[in-house]
Amino acid sequence: MATDVRNVEEKLDENLLAALPEGGKVVSVTPSGMSDYCNTFRIEVSMPDGSTQVFFEKEASGKEGIELMESAWTSENTTYKFIPEHVPRPVKKGSYKSRPDRHFFLAEFIEMIEDDIPRPESYMTAIAALHSRSMGKSPDGKFGFPVNTRFGNLEQDNSWTGTWEEYWTRQMKDFLQREDAAHNGEHHAELERLRPLFFEKVLPRYLRPLESDGRSVTPCLIHADLWPGNVKYQTDGETVCVYDACAMWGHNEVDLGVFRNPRYPLGKPYLKEYWKHVPISQPEEDVDSRNTLYMLRNQILLSTLYPHDHKLREIVVSNMKLLVDKVEAEEAAKSGPQTGTYQARL
Repeated sequence: MATDVRNVEEKLDENLLAALPEGGKVVSVTPSGMSDYCNTFRIEVSMPDGSTQVFFEKEASGKEGIELMESAWTSENTTYKFIPEHVPRPVKKGSYKSRPDRHFFLAEFIEMIEDDIPRPESYMTAIAALHSRSMGKSPDGKFGFPVNTRFGNLEQDNSWTGTWEEYWTRQMKDFLQREDAAHNGEHHAELERLRPLFFEKVLPRYLRPLESDGRSVTPCLIHADLWPGNVKYQTDGETVCVYDACAMWGHNEVDLGVFRNPRYPLGKPYLKEYWKHVPISQPEEDVDSRNTLYMLRNQILLSTLYPHDHKLREIVVSNMKLLVDKVEAEEAAKSGPQTGTYQARL
């Protein structure tokens, strides 16, 4: 157990100190980063040999706090198992002895370069390594995760399923229901028109071929929140640190959706770099549409987290319409030029 030698009235909790190195002395505790859903701290510990060890803590209260810490602990431990050179080492999760309703997650603290988005080579090497090393190692070959994880504070249902189409369809239904609730059921005629078409036409069109005609999806561990705020250079300016996963076992291409999102300065160079390391899933000709489909997950969740920003909802509608229109144009082309709807769109 470490001791807290700071000259402050409120010392670190005993259970947190027990998770820190034996014989260490806590000399500094400072806020670390920003979070809307939990408190985060940088804890500096002086060791008996004169060295210093630094740790990162996040804490939150109540039932949501327990679930947030469980999500962080399980996601980070599983990700660390496959790419330990890129993920801060998880140390402990638990509850405070002095305040049993407050819960914590503790990991080693990695110094990072804050305002520099990693180059495609560095960024995608870590992601490709995560996918390649974990490919085929999902429990029982299924899609899901042992716990429900969190995107922000939004719970992600990770119940195990045997097919990718079933898993992704369930998640999209759940996410769109939450998005509607976040907007207080506000009527949006175009979204209400598109939603059933999205499930009836788009998902079967782009997911079913992945698992048809002898093809299959092999689950790998995906991070599921790879925006630039969660991938930063370590101080060497070469190796990236990847953290804050809301992990699940799924189709590797899910992690590529965020790179298409115009909200972030990433784009095609990052996708091209990834494909140097990991082959495109078959049928390859659908990869661009699948990338748009997987991008929608991120956009739906952002619209749910920030319902006051109506532009986010319009982006969801625009990309959902793009996919619906594309599938319906394919259907019209197959049925021949006599199809009026197709001719009108031309």
